Amino acid sequence: MVKSKSQINLEKEASAELACEDAIILDKQRFGRVRTSLMKHLRSEYGEEIANRVLARINKRASKGSKEMRDSLKRPQLEFDFH
Repeated sequence: MVKSKSQINLEKEASAELACEDAIILDKQRFGRVRTSLMKHLRSEYGEEIANRVLARINKRASKGSKEMRDSLKRPQLEFDFH
């Protein structure tokens, strides 16, 4: 099956959104917020529209009752035992 250009573009956009989402969620887990430097990087790599849309979607899920999302953002990514 031959894919059209629009299908290929949609797949690229979807994979870009997933990559942005993973990076933002990891940043929120690690630092408790999304750093400006990360957002600058994501905007330059994936475009302003995609990066902003993903950030808004994650923030909305976290604030609008997605208990699983809120819990995953509160859970530390790395746990260290220094004792």
